[in-house]
Amino acid sequence: LLAPLERPLVVGEFTPTVMMVVGVNGAGKTTSIGKLTRHLAEADCKVLLAAADTFRAAAREQLAVWADRNRVEIISQEGADPAAVAFDAVSAGKARKRDVVIADTAGRLPTQLHLMEELKKIKRTIAKAGGQGIGTPPHEILLVIDGNTGQNALAQVKAFDEALQLTGLIVTKLDGTAKGGVLAAIALWSRERAKAHPDWRSVPVYFIGVGEKVEDLETFRAREFAQALLS
Repeated sequence: LLAPLERPLVVGEFTPTVMMVVGVNGAGKTTSIGKLTRHLAEADCKVLLAAADTFRAAAREQLAVWADRNRVEIISQEGADPAAVAFDAVSAGKARKRDVVIADTAGRLPTQLHLMEELKKIKRTIAKAGGQGIGTPPHEILLVIDGNTGQNALAQVKAFDEALQLTGLIVTKLDGTAKGGVLAAIALWSRERAKAHPDWRSVPVYFIGVGEKVEDLETFRAREFAQALLS
């Protein structure tokens, strides 16, 4: 059941590969971006971060700490329109020949329809910043979900996918007692989605977060996860 969720994150087809990271408040988006940046930097990718969460106090500062820790550049504007920050970051990523641009976005609930519309606007604006050589970004739209939220996590996946057409998941906080059985439910949803939309890309789980340390972002392995779930 879980095997189709296992697929590696591939960068390099486009320069830069543009990723947009979304999720609800408190799921661990910014922390996951920091860990993902470390993961990419270790694979010799040049990363540029975009602080497109201009809504939450200290979000830019938190992302800047991760940027500093990983020695990568960050595009950030105080009080700016999030879509404008994302556009500037993609343009800068192209000009500076960065391998990956990762845009952080403000946390929101799927029921906050005006905020979901803002996400769609960011996606459209990033697409406008594309062009020759990089196709139509964002190439990855990653949803970060908290593995402890159970069926609510599945509702989040469905809602964000409906709005944005997700390309991958990062499941955080799997170091707790709830071992992420929701992934089985997501796998079933993914199977039904593939039947309904055969021309869409499947939605894999690229990474799982298993702790607070920067290296505690692991590539999802279906067999290992199933064994841990049932042990």
